[in-house]
Amino acid sequence: MSEKKRLHPISVIANIVKQLKDAFFPLVLLIIVGKKTINTMWDIAVPSAVVMYTIVIGIISWLRFTYRLEEGELRIEHGVFVRRKRYIPYERIQGVSISEGFLQRLAGVVKVNIETAGNKLGEAEVVLTAVTREEAERIQRWIRKAKEMTNNETTMLDENTESSFVSIHQRLQEEPKNIIFSMSFWEVFQVAVTSGGALSVIAAIFVFISQFDNIIPYKMLYKDAQTVFAYGLFYTMVAVLSIFIAAYMISIIQNMLRYAFFTVEKIDENIIISRGLLEKRKVTTSVTRVQGIVIKENMIRRWFGYASVYIIHAGGALDDGQHGNIILCPLIKKERIASVISSCLPEYSIHHEFNALPKRACIRYMARPLYVWILPVCIAAYFLRPWGMLLLLLLPIVSYFGYLSYKAAGWAISPHQLALKSGLFNVKAMYMLKNRIQSMEASYNWFQKRKHLGTIAATVMPGIGARGVVVDLDQEDVKTIYAWLKRTNEAAKVSSD
Repeated sequence: MSEKKRLHPISVIANIVKQLKDAFFPLVLLIIVGKKTINTMWDIAVPSAVVMYTIVIGIISWLRFTYRLEEGELRIEHGVFVRRKRYIPYERIQGVSISEGFLQRLAGVVKVNIETAGNKLGEAEVVLTAVTREEAERIQRWIRKAKEMTNNETTMLDENTESSFVSIHQRLQEEPKNIIFSMSFWEVFQVAVTSGGALSVIAAIFVFISQFDNIIPYKMLYKDAQTVFAYGLFYTMVAVLSIFIAAYMISIIQNMLRYAFFTVEKIDENIIISRGLLEKRKVTTSVTRVQGIVIKENMIRRWFGYASVYIIHAGGALDDGQHGNIILCPLIKKERIASVISSCLPEYSIHHEFNALPKRACIRYMARPLYVWILPVCIAAYFLRPWGMLLLLLLPIVSYFGYLSYKAAGWAISPHQLALKSGLFNVKAMYMLKNRIQSMEASYNWFQKRKHLGTIAATVMPGIGARGVVVDLDQEDVKTIYAWLKRTNEAAKVSSD
């Protein structure tokens, strides 16, 4: 496979569409905001020149982009005005993902993202915009087997050597699928319904509208809003409720399209996650890059015994760069989690028994929400009396939520693993192997010291929020957890000496 290869011609269209999409708002502002009307040749010439330039550059870029797998490296040559060559050794490649956008599906091709060690989080180092599915899968298998041969035989691949060329081709047979987890249509629908996301949809709409600040007649809309409010509170509530229902329905559709045909399989030491209806995605990551496991339960799913499982991944480009998290199970019965994790990541031990917080921490959890709510509720109750006095009922309610947060929090340690659990509306249990923990912090404020309490925080990937925190543990428990990790560090220093 040493001959140079080009991408599928559809990549020209995909790149042109991407460039034009990025230039859309500047062009709109240039045409509409500049003079409001198109009445000169200049107004037509500038956008036309931008479009023509984008098309020409797109075609030339496609012609000058080539790739090949040779001598243990992925070799890329590209550049319009300056020819650039990039050689990436197989051992630096950490993960490969395959996705299908709308244009790729029309042409029957896929997009390949290749992530390497040391690249910026959330960005793939190499993107093959359009290759055939067979070619993409062959690249995946080739890289995987080449890395295995490099590790096992400690020899560099050389395709010019007949023996290595034949041996790797003999191992490029299609592996049997080992499906560990999949979801039915009904389960996908449950994920979509319980995921929420209405607020994110509304926020996205407002961000889109904000691009047209100079075009939208806000004064007219403000007058219309005043007219609606004048009819009374009922119509206002109906309008707001309608917006939320519409956003919620859009969110359901988005999530169903995102998680349709969701499957997880394991081949050798790689976890392969496939999902998507309109845009199919296939993520491949090595188990060696998994830094931890997060199990999340929102309030609705917790009532029905469901949860979501994420893996903390040392990288972000493979799955939309979601802060280093890759979703492993969007929706799963809690009793099934242990079996799925044991199949994917047997070194982790998933359990649901946690050490509870001391009873003297309960009053702090119940009082903590009151710090935020008591002042605004009392002010509103005073100015809206007599009916506003009903708002005082919110105080025991939020205090009860604090009690639920106290009941949900906990911790657990085993010889090789730490688990921290906390949260209220979205309870998060984080499982971390001892050798993956980057840092641990034990802290005590003045109020905690009075009750012999403390806070423990453990981090596996600094900078992306991969951090487990439990507040108001017993001080002896904090010392136990801290000593558990400290013993490992001291043992490591002794062995290195």
